Amino acid sequence: MITETSTRLAPGQVLDGARRFFTSEDSVYAATVVDESDRHVTVATFRSRLAISAWEDESLGETRVRVSTLRRQDAVGRFLAWLETASPGE
Repeated sequence: MITETSTRLAPGQVLDGARRFFTSEDSVYAATVVDESDRHVTVATFRSRLAISAWEDESLGETRVRVSTLRRQDAVGRFLAWLETASPGE
């Protein structure tokens, strides 16, 4: 499944947020980072892997975010909800 959205956050903020969202000690999603670059982070959960990529879309003046999984994950919707409420100053 592929889900795309846009945000006011910078690409680096999106990826740092994804790392914290999925791997912090108080996260409800036990995940580990298995691959990353300056444009993406891939985390492994109990059931699957999630690849999160972020890049600047100059035509929109925003950051595009794509989350890819092999199967439906409730975590994706919750991560996207976090993106909607996160502010660039955080």
